[in-house]
Order: sequence, then structure tokens, then C-alpha cells
Amino acid sequence: MVWAMPATVKAEAETETKPEVTVYGNLRYSFNYVDEDGAGSIDGFRGTDNVSRFGIKGSYGNDDVKAFVHLQVGAPSDWDGGGDGFNQRFFFGGFSGSFGKVTYGRMTNAYKFPGYALDPFYDLSRINSGGVFSGGGASYGLSPATNGFTDNSLQYFTPNISGFKLVGGIAIDDSNDDEIGYLAGGSYSSGGFTLGGVYAENSDGKTNYPGINAGGGAMRAYATYKSEDWKAGVSYENIDTSGMDNVSYLYVTGTAMMEKTDLSLSLGYVDDGAAEGFGITGGAFYNVLDNAQVYAMASYADLESDNAPYVVSVGAIYNFSFTAK
Repeated sequence: MVWAMPATVKAEAETETKPEVTVYGNLRYSFNYVDEDGAGSIDGFRGTDNVSRFGIKGSYGNDDVKAFVHLQVGAPSDWDGGGDGFNQRFFFGGFSGSFGKVTYGRMTNAYKFPGYALDPFYDLSRINSGGVFSGGGASYGLSPATNGFTDNSLQYFTPNISGFKLVGGIAIDDSNDDEIGYLAGGSYSSGGFTLGGVYAENSDGKTNYPGINAGGGAMRAYATYKSEDWKAGVSYENIDTSGMDNVSYLYVTGTAMMEKTDLSLSLGYVDDGAAEGFGITGGAFYNVLDNAQVYAMASYADLESDNAPYVVSVGAIYNFSFTAK
């Protein structure tokens, strides 16, 4: 005999309040050969911690409304300048439900996120958004606004409405005059394809959103596609950066996903400034375990400054997480 759950009991189960806490970490390290020119350049072999991190996140609620918090700190696996075991990354909280999602705190802002999400080499050792070697942040072809976290940030995301989502937010610089920057954007998703855009602007004299010039703005248009076997994405930005006006950044990437190996390739172009030029990054990632990868990659940029930095890197990533319900 098959017993059916009474409708009233089923409804109560669906709206049951459920606390959940997850503790997680990522250990990320690489050995690299770097060739750069110019003042402060790196030439030779270098071991690099690739933003190893530790975090805890929790939620409490049900399908109607859920409260959540998320704290993440850097946990460098080698010596750092401050001699600290942990360093600041982000800490935010908010509410989600049928009304959408509201978040507040120090976080990845909605301008940065689309670039971060499509970059397969984010926080690895390669040529970065500034055209130099780095073991963290965004790859060449993405702007500096694809790095960092935003303090005192309030964001609201609408629920999914026939594939459409909108986002709006403000960031308050409370160091002196409570100057407010803002952002707004939206996206449409269908059948593995997403198309979106977002605009962010800083208040006069303040850098509410990092990587964007004080009093300036930035616009990003992006598109992504993902299937079971491959994914691809493109990002175009036009941005005010550090006294430069209207610098354009173009980033195109694709990844073939096989049973245990991912092959990724990215192309980047910057039309002005110190990082002006063209760059390419490629890598192979092998899944040793479900939560561990080893990889080999190379990155090169042909810059208008006559510099041609390149990086060859091998490394490993180990992830762990534990969830209590």
C-alpha cells in the first residue's frame, strides 16, 4: 500500500524552518616561471599562494523567507607581509524569498560578479588585468573593477521573471560625507544562454566601487553559454580607471569539459593605458579527486609598451566543506 502525505502536512513540510551551516576552505598553490620587464618586475621561478581561503556561511528560514550570512577570510599558505594567519575578504548578510534577495555588507558587487564568474583563471598565476604577473584577481582583458570587494554595499536582486532578473545597489563611503555610489543592471537566461549588462558609478571624489575612477563610471555587457560538454563567455567593458577615461576591455573565453579534464582558453584586449595590448591564457585542469585538481597553464601579453610578459605555471587546488543541518 502506498501512503500519500496529507496536503496540510506536505505544505507544513515545505515551509519548515531549517537552519544550515557550512564550513569550507580552499588551499591553492602554484610554482611559476615568470618573465617580465621594467621596474619592480619579476624574472625567474616563484612559488605563489593563489588566494587560499577559509569561510563559513549559514542560513535560517524556509521557502517563504530565509536569512543568511557569509564570512570569508584569506588564509595564505605561505608567509605574507603582515605575518597574519587570516586577512580580510568579505562579510555580508541578507534575506531571500519569493520577493527576491537583499544583501548588505562587504561583498563582491554586481558589476564585478559577471566577469569573475566567466574567468576560468581567476585567482591563479597568470598575466592579470593590469598586464603584469599576479597570483590573484582577474585575468588580462578584464578591467581592475573585476577585483576587490565593496564596503557598505546594499544590493537587491529581483526574482526570476520569465528568465529576466534585475539588480540595483548602492555603496556608501562613510569616511567623511557619506558619499553614495550606485549600480543597476539586468540579465536574461534561457536554455543555458545568459545575456546581461550592468552599470556602476562612483560619487565625486570617492571610490565606492573599487577599480573605477572617483566620480567616474563603468559599463559591462556580457554573454555566456553552458552545456554539459562546454561553456563559453564574452565580456566587454568601458570604464574610467585611475585618471584614464573610456578605456575598453574585451575578454573572450571557452572551456571544454571532459570526464576528468577541463581545457580552457582566454583571449583579452585592452585599447588604452599601461595595459594596452593583447593577451592569451590557456590551461589544462585535471580532477585527481572530486575535491582536488592539478593543473598546468601559460599566459602571455603583447603590450604596446614593448613589454611582453609571460608566465608558465603548475599548481594544485584542494577544496573541503562540511555542512551541518
